[in-house]
Amino acid sequence: MKVYQTNEIKNIALLGSKGAGKTTLAESMLYECGVIKRRGTVEAKNTVSDYFPVEKEYGYSVFSTVFYAEWNNKKLNVIDCPGADDFVGNAITALNVTDTGVILINAQYGVEVGTQNIFRTTQQLKKPVIFAINQLDGEKADFENVIDQMRDIFGNKLVLVQYPLASGAGFNSMIDVLLMKKYSWGPEGGAPTIEEIPADQMEKAKELHQSLVEAAAENDETLMEKFFEQGHLSEDEMREGIRKGLIDRSIYPVFCVSAAKDMGVRRMMEFLGNVVPFVEDMPAPVDTEGREVKPDSNGPLSVFMFKTTVEPHIGEVSFFKVMSGTLTPGVDLDNVDRESKERIAQIFCVSGQIKTPVDKLCAGDIGATVKLKDARTGSAPYVLLPKQTQRSSQLFLPACTKKIPHGKWCSRKNSSKQSSAVRVNYISVPLSGEWKITINFLLYLKNPRFLIARQSPRPPVPTIVIKNNPEAQASLVKYTL
Repeated sequence: MKVYQTNEIKNIALLGSKGAGKTTLAESMLYECGVIKRRGTVEAKNTVSDYFPVEKEYGYSVFSTVFYAEWNNKKLNVIDCPGADDFVGNAITALNVTDTGVILINAQYGVEVGTQNIFRTTQQLKKPVIFAINQLDGEKADFENVIDQMRDIFGNKLVLVQYPLASGAGFNSMIDVLLMKKYSWGPEGGAPTIEEIPADQMEKAKELHQSLVEAAAENDETLMEKFFEQGHLSEDEMREGIRKGLIDRSIYPVFCVSAAKDMGVRRMMEFLGNVVPFVEDMPAPVDTEGREVKPDSNGPLSVFMFKTTVEPHIGEVSFFKVMSGTLTPGVDLDNVDRESKERIAQIFCVSGQIKTPVDKLCAGDIGATVKLKDARTGSAPYVLLPKQTQRSSQLFLPACTKKIPHGKWCSRKNSSKQSSAVRVNYISVPLSGEWKITINFLLYLKNPRFLIARQSPRPPVPTIVIKNNPEAQASLVKYTL
């Protein structure tokens, strides 16, 4: 499998209410990019996303599922999230490691409560949003009514990229106002027939096209000036304007699909590959000191474990995002949350149960590994860092906070009974051979005894003992290698 660089990777979450068709859309996306040769269905219990027995029994997603699509020399990492409110935590976790949310809306039922809830989550996390109106071939589908609901709830940021010539059982064609073409399909869907827009639809298409151009131009002063001078923008300029609008959340593009019949899926994937933000386009996260941590493949390695599952005959499978650096098999890492060592023996790109071994993953990519010793998914981010580095740089540790219940200890030995919370800020590794470790400790001691904090990356290991102090700070602990 090709190794994709950071500027070729896009991370996307499929969101929406239960029954909106996310799993079916995932199946069509995998079919279009060639990962699978035949599309499964939820009814037949043979989809890539819903592979756990409980999901096959209930007929809907219970766990989020990671898959990838190689499309037009881009890698789309997609997470299919459950729509039921009982499992909304999976969607929130997915949004924390993805950069764009595709919210599916059932054309037969319109905007549901779950749709509004997940939209509010994207607002809180400041994630770009694309709407896809699915099941337009359903008997009760009403496109115009759904659009009216969406404008009432989501405001005037909605911009139509496509509209169907007919919704309901007769849905088989639509107008794309970005490309100004008509797309139509046969009964089995698949590859579309692309034609010129019929004369009776030209006026409506031009009106919607103009609205899309204006929305794209509003996000860039240069594009706005060119629009005022020429009255139009090129296709590439519109894509750039829409990308900036997505990042700023000033535009919500609307697409039309029938995932069950594979209609409109290919065109939407083209938009995802060409327009939605890359990993490096999104604002970089910051550490506890307020410094930006950019997804630099040449930077220090840090890995964020966001999901753990247990699969038959394999055991624990840990899903991660490479926050910075480049991950290769066989690397030894420090698990800073559990104060232990981890070896990443193998790394995979996954599509449900399908696991493809890869030689390396660059910053921003999503993958999986198996049989880690101590890495877990929980309330705190688990960040793995290499034991050694040869660069003069800072190793990023996000706010890694873990509350320890009374009667347990933050190390593996359970040797001291107390309640505590520890926040690690950063570790700096200069080339001079001297390590400087800056750590903040916030201690909440139910038994006012003591806390011993051990930081290693290499011996001799400095030991900090804090006695009878509910709040203390240890800074610039130094030793020479």
